[in-house]
Amino acid sequence: MRLIRILLGVIVVVVMGLVGVLMILPGEKIAQLAADQVKTQTGRDLVFDGDVGISWYPIFGVSTGPVSLGNAEWSDAGPMFQAKSAAIGVDVIGALTGDIRITKIEAVAPDVLLEKARDGRVNWELLPTGEVAADQGAASAGADTNVSLESLIIKGARLRYLDHGGDNFEVANLDIGLSWPDVTKPAEISVTARPAGKDVDVAATVGNLNDLIGGSVSSLVAKVSATGGTVDFDGRVGIAPEAAGQVVADFSDAEAFLAALGLGGGVPGRARLEGDVTLTKDHRFSLRKGIITALGNTINAEADAALGGVRPIVTANVLAGKLDLSSLAGSSGSESSTASSSEWSREPIDASALALMDGKIVFGAEAIDLGDIDLGRTRASVQIENARAVATLTELAAYGGAIKGQFVANNRNGFSMRGDLDVSQIALKELLSATAGLNRFTGKADMKMDFLGSGQSEYAIMNSLKGSGTVKVGRGTIEGIDLDRLFRGDLTGGTTVFDNMGASWTIEKGVMRNEDLLMELPNVIAIGAGTVGLGQRVIDYRFTPQLRKEEGTGLAVPVKVEGSWDNPSIAPDLDAILKQNLDEELKELEAEAVKRVEEELGVEKQEGESTEDAVRRTLEDEATKGLLKLLGNN
Repeated sequence: MRLIRILLGVIVVVVMGLVGVLMILPGEKIAQLAADQVKTQTGRDLVFDGDVGISWYPIFGVSTGPVSLGNAEWSDAGPMFQAKSAAIGVDVIGALTGDIRITKIEAVAPDVLLEKARDGRVNWELLPTGEVAADQGAASAGADTNVSLESLIIKGARLRYLDHGGDNFEVANLDIGLSWPDVTKPAEISVTARPAGKDVDVAATVGNLNDLIGGSVSSLVAKVSATGGTVDFDGRVGIAPEAAGQVVADFSDAEAFLAALGLGGGVPGRARLEGDVTLTKDHRFSLRKGIITALGNTINAEADAALGGVRPIVTANVLAGKLDLSSLAGSSGSESSTASSSEWSREPIDASALALMDGKIVFGAEAIDLGDIDLGRTRASVQIENARAVATLTELAAYGGAIKGQFVANNRNGFSMRGDLDVSQIALKELLSATAGLNRFTGKADMKMDFLGSGQSEYAIMNSLKGSGTVKVGRGTIEGIDLDRLFRGDLTGGTTVFDNMGASWTIEKGVMRNEDLLMELPNVIAIGAGTVGLGQRVIDYRFTPQLRKEEGTGLAVPVKVEGSWDNPSIAPDLDAILKQNLDEELKELEAEAVKRVEEELGVEKQEGESTEDAVRRTLEDEATKGLLKLLGNN
């Protein structure tokens, strides 16, 4: 706004000078006089290319061809201001009496460059020396002279901001209009921008533009309109910048509205946001009484943000009742779903959003519907610092059980994710069906697990996983096989009902390995060992059910589970069964042979003696007796 004050001061000086010499100087001389005035005031060159046209009474008007205003002496980026053409109109009689009534200012395709040097100097400080005195002089002139601007029309403008030590941006194809015929009344401002090719219109009413330009606070009523919705503001603003008021954003299509602004994201369908916002001079933003409505859900939110640092520091509280997000879960196409069933996605993961802010967000909901996944009461928080987010689950009701723990997403030096979870009494069938496509297991499980993976895609992460865990399950079932019927020779499937089951595992390079599965049934126990390829989505596992006996275990029937983990093959391991039966027959034959040898030789085993040792001892005794008899020793 200081730039606006200075430019208006320059306009006043130039206009008064032009009116004074109007009758005796041609247009080119007037242009030169204006250029000299600007040079004297700012040290910048004001250059007019082409003829300067003049209109006379009652409106004094000057129109030019291309015009430019030089940049600061330290800049090599070109003019600070240039336009294809410009025109200004001033009421002659008012100007002669000290009442400067500017009837119009027009500029076609103006190009404004705002530039900041590495040492902090800026090119919009137009008074390089004697700034304080010049400002006081302009203020004094403004006190003695009434200035009004009836009409400002700017078409096809471009605004560039160049920070040699920070971020740059550019806004092009702007149309700006200002109507302010009476300085004691509100000014009407209109702006049309086209950041993505479609019109984005801003209409604003400033209660006291003089106060606003002078650094005070003024009322402001503004509306931003674009394809898909509107945003309204009603409150007070200052040029510090500072603002306080109510914001209402009403979207018939939030995605289309953000697209018109050149932004991605948003949610499909209707959405609405309202709340009281405040922006202070020290760049602190707050939202109070925030209400967000989208996808048929209502969320209450309050937030504070410090905007003055490298990244915004945000503290927010978000609270909802029941959230229905099922429409988002079903938005992916069938083709991608089919592809994902055979392998993990290799598409790069964009985790750049982790670096957008620091801070802490606390979230709560009574229920969350994610389509295939239904969650109950949820309480969680996310702490973000330097592209690393730590999500802490203090309460999450899911699949009839409860989950607590932490997830960490880190994008400081490549993307990685880590989890440490404690799960109690969760329903296995619902959990495995929703997360892994498995629906053969039922029962309530207690689990503890930790994992760590890294990579730039789902595929890379799942194939890099490492970690460990344990699981304990009470009474449950395994569909597709009945172990009791299996021992009776029935191989037609069925369901196994077990009393309890437990296991532990380790994960290395995306392969989960288990060696100690134990499942207990009334008449059968089953042990298990094998691997699950979490990265390749395959399984190679062997269950070995065994009949219970009063002493130890009896007949065993190994069962192989192998293939893709979403559709594994489950069948008895016939090779192992045949080998086991052959071993049993060999043992029986050996026992029978030993028994006959004992009977034929009259072997009587002594305590702790093996059959082999007893046979050897018996033969030695008989040989000794025979030798003594041969020697005549009876």
